[in-house]
Amino acid sequence: MAWFEAHDTMAKHPKTLKLSRLLKADRRYAVGLLHDLFSWGLTAAQKDGALDGLEAGDIAAALDMPPGKKGLSVVSALVESGYLEFRGNSYYIHDWYEYAGKLMDKREADRRRKAELKRNS
Repeated sequence: MAWFEAHDTMAKHPKTLKLSRLLKADRRYAVGLLHDLFSWGLTAAQKDGALDGLEAGDIAAALDMPPGKKGLSVVSALVESGYLEFRGNSYYIHDWYEYAGKLMDKREADRRRKAELKRNS
């Protein structure tokens, strides 16, 4: 079972409030969207948060946003609010390693340990 850190301040963090305003949506909707982003990020993002090879439309689709303008505006709002970054030619989940990278390191170490046990059995 996967998990990510959800800090008690996320629901009313200034970035969340800004995201809600940009989306013209209820704050609770913004929190749900962030939950989707972060849970999806556990399988889609690199340890540094890079969403390699994914375009805005791909991210929107992963968040179940309709294709086209609305989906792209959600990704734009995530960037403008600071939850996503666009650097070089890639999107990144902001501060991803600090929140989920440690979990990803643990998963990698567990995979190596299990493979080693299997080899030695």
